[in-house]
Amino acid sequence: MITLNKLTTGYAKNRISKEISTQIQLEIKKGSLVGILGSNGIGKSTLIKTLAGFLKPLSGNVEIQGKMVHEMNPQQRAKYLSVVLTEKNFNGDLIGKELIQLGRQPHTNWRGKQTQGDQEIVLQILKQLNIEQLAEQMLNTMSDGEVQKILLARAIAQKTPIVFLDEPSSHLDLFNKAQLFQEIKHIVKKEKKTVVFSSHDLNTAIQICDQIILLLDNQWEYGSPEELIEKGVFQSIFPKESVFFDPKQKQFNICV
Repeated sequence: MITLNKLTTGYAKNRISKEISTQIQLEIKKGSLVGILGSNGIGKSTLIKTLAGFLKPLSGNVEIQGKMVHEMNPQQRAKYLSVVLTEKNFNGDLIGKELIQLGRQPHTNWRGKQTQGDQEIVLQILKQLNIEQLAEQMLNTMSDGEVQKILLARAIAQKTPIVFLDEPSSHLDLFNKAQLFQEIKHIVKKEKKTVVFSSHDLNTAIQICDQIILLLDNQWEYGSPEELIEKGVFQSIFPKESVFFDPKQKQFNICV
């Protein structure tokens, strides 16, 4: 379980704090798929980074299974959660399976030596995500969408109960996006993992998520897609003259 205790996210610069999301109080249950939604610049990535322990809260805290995330060292966090951010911090000369193997590091011995079992896990995930053709390909020759799939594979290889994904489908076409979210949904159901992802793709998130954290100006909402539709909160995301939400179709439409 992930618990947000009156969490306020943001940045502190030159002793001046800029609040982005304030006083978020909610619980995310084990084995659920949760989307963080909102307009551009509303603070979705900031919230993901705060939940993952990369950014400190301005106030409040985040607990994972009763432990304070921001009191854990990186090695401890690596056994509870895996993260895929939009920033690509890796050596482009690596091949696909080498990057995925890095997800096994929290489980190796002090020398970092991987076992046959670790290698089998990597091969299994390559097959599971249907990216076996990328195993021997160098990262700097892959498309952004292919790299995104390798990074997801690395997170899965880490075998953590919680996975945080920042805009996981941003570089994928419709078909590959559908495959990606089908696999994520399968992982949540089969392995009882908790997956939290941020997204600009509101229509897809409403279709697949168990729960949604909706960030709005100076407020937030949390609930199932059906609960949020019933409350009428999706109509507040965009100006009505540009985009409107159809509660019957459960989707956003452009005004033309």
